[in-house]
Amino acid sequence: MTSRVLRALSAFALFVGAVSLLPGNAQAAAARSDAQPVEVGIGQVSPQIPNFADTKKTMTFSGVVKNTGSTTLKNLTVRVQRSMVSSRSAMGSAEGRGFDLDLSKKLPDRLAPNASATWTLTPTELQLFGSRTPFPGVYAFDFDVTDDNGDFLGGYRTFLVWKPKDMSGAQQARVALMWPVVGQPGITGQKMPNSSEAPILADQSTAQQYAPGGRLSKIMQAGTGMPVNWLVDPDVLSTANQLVNGYFAPDPKSNNKLTGYSGNDPGSFANQASAILTSAQAQNCWSLLYGDPDVNTLSRTPTGRSLLTSAAGLQAPATGGCRPGNPTVAWPSDGQADATTLSALAGAKVPNLVTLVGSNQVSTWPSAHASLPNSPNTVVYDNYLSNIFTDPSKPAAPSLSNPGVLAGQQWLAQTALAATEGSHVLVVTPPRDFDPPQELLDAIKAVNAVPNTDQWFALDSLSQVVDNTPATPEKASTLTRISTANQTDAAVNSASDSQQLYHALHSVIADQQYDTSVPFRPIATWWRNHGGGAAYGKTVYDTVVTDHGLVSFGTQTPPLTMSGKSGTVPVTIKNDTDAPITIYLRAQDTGAHTMELKVSADQGPHSINKGQSATIRIPVQALGNGQPVTLKATLYTCKDLNENCTYYPANLSTPLKGDSSVTFVTVKVSRIGIIALGLMIGSGFLLVLLIGLRVYRAKRTHHAPAQDTMAS
Repeated sequence: MTSRVLRALSAFALFVGAVSLLPGNAQAAAARSDAQPVEVGIGQVSPQIPNFADTKKTMTFSGVVKNTGSTTLKNLTVRVQRSMVSSRSAMGSAEGRGFDLDLSKKLPDRLAPNASATWTLTPTELQLFGSRTPFPGVYAFDFDVTDDNGDFLGGYRTFLVWKPKDMSGAQQARVALMWPVVGQPGITGQKMPNSSEAPILADQSTAQQYAPGGRLSKIMQAGTGMPVNWLVDPDVLSTANQLVNGYFAPDPKSNNKLTGYSGNDPGSFANQASAILTSAQAQNCWSLLYGDPDVNTLSRTPTGRSLLTSAAGLQAPATGGCRPGNPTVAWPSDGQADATTLSALAGAKVPNLVTLVGSNQVSTWPSAHASLPNSPNTVVYDNYLSNIFTDPSKPAAPSLSNPGVLAGQQWLAQTALAATEGSHVLVVTPPRDFDPPQELLDAIKAVNAVPNTDQWFALDSLSQVVDNTPATPEKASTLTRISTANQTDAAVNSASDSQQLYHALHSVIADQQYDTSVPFRPIATWWRNHGGGAAYGKTVYDTVVTDHGLVSFGTQTPPLTMSGKSGTVPVTIKNDTDAPITIYLRAQDTGAHTMELKVSADQGPHSINKGQSATIRIPVQALGNGQPVTLKATLYTCKDLNENCTYYPANLSTPLKGDSSVTFVTVKVSRIGIIALGLMIGSGFLLVLLIGLRVYRAKRTHHAPAQDTMAS
């Protein structure tokens, strides 16, 4: 099958099905599968933009050819074909027949299996474009490998632009480039049990992302050279600030023993980010919902929606990040959303909220600022341009090409074609974990070196999008549908239980300066596309459960006996936390039929110093006698003593093993009642009478004989 036939078949296939563009798509990727015996890679395109003023200038293309077959190949040649591209959806293949250029590079006579050979071509622009005044637009260049019979063995494609603003109807494309600053969560809420109180991370990789030259640091540095729109998860900066004074993490090399680490790298990053984001040059700064909760997952269940409402109300515990004033951004995973997601966000009632979603057809709408049902303030970003930023360090398959080079040429070509699609601002949003290669950054900046009259795109502020009146989209169904798996219900339920237990604990701790987002980090959107979320969630849950148990009732004494009609029942409350607590207590008789004990008053508030215990004596009155009665004492977090503030939350998905916030005391009442006292008094009076009667009779018996004698 000839290269031209393959190219035509590929064009049809991609016209029907290609909506997601990967950097460096081959000239006939659909038809020319992995079965081809040669893999071709492109490693250099220089300069990235041709010299529009002098077609005598040369350009350099280089790459690698590899024999992926099982037999030796002979007499291979790299050849070049050129074709015009008229739309972004057709960039994967040429429209019509490509033009064979008189450009070629002979490879070594023999190429053994698995062997590779390099190639370089340095044509002039005139040789490439075939004219001193090339037709304006976007050109695809296919670097094909053929044998001595002219049979196609493999190829790869890249793009060049030529004065795209001269295209009919073309205007300068306006692009609002979002710049996500999102990272892996790792704070567990656990701290070292010593005076340092250093935080403990679930994984060392959380801190490693702050290293100089690491992904986050590179993103901050790269964004300073362009007018980008920062899209910041405040938790990234909050976590860095919490690690500044050092932290501990399990060391896999030492059987996961907790090991201490310096906080220098997180501290340096925190200073770098704060300086950049608070500078006058960083006006375009937008904050994500704190902790970047996975709104798609949380919108699916009542428990999740309740958790979303709580998460949406969080505030950053540390300073830094975007200056206040701009709206808060909710960004569903990968820009995917449906009616359920949008409805849940509306129900969370976040003030001044912008929802950021993706679409493959955004360019057909009158504005990227759209009004959707339940989401009147929505920014819809362009997936074609956004997908260029797919992390080049994680290619779908091994490649001989330099992904950054291909991504850079993709950016230049797509923005040139976007200039013909409309005058509104295109919004571009890279993925959360993007790591832009230098060649892509260079391509974005390269247009600045082109004469002003030829610059076909410029970077704008997102505020220019949201300040416009929202347009009602023709078809809301063109939003990117949810295709990736949501997190499990078990993960949501565990996070909900953690949130309730964590809130109960810190409601009684006097020092309210605590990290409110601890229970929410396991359901951050980050975990949707990364491993380790389940293990991290379990660590956070186990830590929260343990910490919640630090406030409890002490072991109670054996059954008590109360004499008299009133008395006190002692219970002990233990505070094993490292801060003072204030807690409330309610005691009640658990008698099933009649009240045997009457509790005179509910107890509280009670203040207990850290590491101390307090014995509370509950005043009671006896209403029965001689019967064992069980007294129940319950801990509360508020003085209202309502069901919503029991220290042990009432709505846990998984009940804890044992409830140390409730204790039972058995009391036996032993006292003298009124009837018994009357009987005792009556018995005593009767006894006195009986004794007097006996004395009287004894005296009478003693005097009787004398009287008889005298009588005689």
